[in-house]
Amino acid sequence: MATLLSQELQVAPRDTLWIADENSKSLLMQGFTFAGDLLSNRWDVAKLAEGKVGRSFFNDFAFEVLERSYRRIVYPVSKEKAVVHHVINRAPHLLEEESGNPGELVLLGGKQSGIKSYATKAAQRFGCAKQLQKHGTEYISCNPLHRSGGEAVDDQNYTQLRPLEELHGLHSKPGLFGWNKIDRGSALLARHFAELTPSDGACVVDLGCGYGYLCAQLAQQGHFHFTATDNNAAALLACSKNFRELGIEGVVVPSNAGAELTSGTADLIICNPPFHQGFQVEGELTDRFLSQTARLLKPGAPALFVVNAFIPLPRKAGEYFSEVHLLAKENGFCVYKLST
Repeated sequence: MATLLSQELQVAPRDTLWIADENSKSLLMQGFTFAGDLLSNRWDVAKLAEGKVGRSFFNDFAFEVLERSYRRIVYPVSKEKAVVHHVINRAPHLLEEESGNPGELVLLGGKQSGIKSYATKAAQRFGCAKQLQKHGTEYISCNPLHRSGGEAVDDQNYTQLRPLEELHGLHSKPGLFGWNKIDRGSALLARHFAELTPSDGACVVDLGCGYGYLCAQLAQQGHFHFTATDNNAAALLACSKNFRELGIEGVVVPSNAGAELTSGTADLIICNPPFHQGFQVEGELTDRFLSQTARLLKPGAPALFVVNAFIPLPRKAGEYFSEVHLLAKENGFCVYKLST
């Protein structure tokens, strides 16, 4: 993907918008530079892009902050369908014609990314013929904009936060992994809060907070100060809304596994770490969350982790913690208490 993406970004770069989620990270890590603008819903991608692109923006794909139009938009498709549909819907408003040549949306993706379906929907939205070219294991779809383009595709009202009965009234939105359900692992972890509740006034850090389910559950057990972090802009919007609605004391901040937080300040860390980066399983993510947890905890303070049972957390955690205690194993998930 990196090679194909870099080639597409070199076409009229100053007039190109790069829509970059986590699937674009590898190219930036290779030191790639780009004269155009980059918009990402991932905090680490937007930060990594600073100094390497013309302008770097971090938000939940709120395109109005760009305050300009483009000749080309290049987008390696995201894992979440609603995100891709949102981009397809909004792209025509960002594109401009030059010397009679229409602006175009370029979609890239592997076979399992849904690229063939997205190419069809983009062609319908743009009023153009479907174009899909194969490059090795990757596909590219170029969609020139016809002003008589078609209707918008269903993006599940992407921009709207909403309270959901399935989440017991918590607010969430598309663009967030598992946005409309309670994660089974998180629910299992929350069942142990009553027996492991910290003292009132404790500083609790939630690494990878999502829409804030774990914080909302723990807040029922006492009065604490929460620092909720996530790498995903949609998660930060939803979690902030739930903090306000529930009167939870604390802050919600963008962070790459807590790397931006001050060392040795947490009385308790709660975490349901991701193990996917885009379409790939990424084992290094667990190590990153564990190392940051060890750095952030006060001496002797505990952390509570829940992971899929296939994640070898005891082996990974042994590098950072002297005690790794299995609290529960159920329905393919394991809950661990970690301490130094």
